[in-house]
Amino acid sequence: ERATALLDQIEKVSGQEFETQGIYHCRGGIERYMRTFPEGGFWKGRNYLFDRRLEQVPELKKEEDLEKDVESWCCVCKKPWGIYRGAKTCAVQECKIPVIVCDDCQHENPTKMKCPMCASGDKFALRALSPPRLVNLENATRKRKHSGAEEALTAAERAALAAAQEKLAKRRKQESKEPDKRLFVGKLPLVTDITAIGEALGTRVKRIQWLVDHETRFFYGSAFVLVRSLDDAVRAVEKASKEGIKMGSRRLRVNFAPLREGEVWPPEGHVHLERPPLPPC
Repeated sequence: ERATALLDQIEKVSGQEFETQGIYHCRGGIERYMRTFPEGGFWKGRNYLFDRRLEQVPELKKEEDLEKDVESWCCVCKKPWGIYRGAKTCAVQECKIPVIVCDDCQHENPTKMKCPMCASGDKFALRALSPPRLVNLENATRKRKHSGAEEALTAAERAALAAAQEKLAKRRKQESKEPDKRLFVGKLPLVTDITAIGEALGTRVKRIQWLVDHETRFFYGSAFVLVRSLDDAVRAVEKASKEGIKMGSRRLRVNFAPLREGEVWPPEGHVHLERPPLPPC
């Protein structure tokens, strides 16, 4: 997520100096991809996790096929190795990025443990380059106004600033709506279900409409949720605003979503599903 956002901003502000052939993000992340394609699909190798599971692999992919995917190696003995254990980091003080060390080398001299870049001698070539001038979309309006630097903005930065202002205006409009049992819930995990959402909101969900992209038909993390009572809806919106409601690492956006004039809800052809729908093949 961070890498795609960074590449996108660099491309926008660099003009013709930095161009890609397209920046793509795996919708739902690696976890959803592996659940959708349990034999691996186009995924290669192991996905390192920061919890007790340690790693994630396609559950139906054979161990010998996983071993063939390994393209990394132990930074000490150089044998192929694809498992990160021991919280080892590069010995170069200015670097300290995580490095892969095999079981046999876990107790070797830490000075031998260097990342490939530091070991090659090109350790700081990238750091010598001038950093790109990026725009912080969340604080762009306030920072630019106080610094008096609006005149110095490039065309790309002005476009990003306008987009941030429009986003803030939409959010304020949502927050000013009249209380209603129907809620808009955004920033949901892409792998979730109706029970988990009800538990997060502190109420029973009577009906849900998973919102999907009109072209790809992929669920994009938002839904209209009808809760049990108006009191439950008010409590959920107040909690989201004051304390925050989180599902995993995501802080949910929760706002009232009263029906617009002439709107029919649920829409024609709606099917109540416990989980977000998968797009047709």
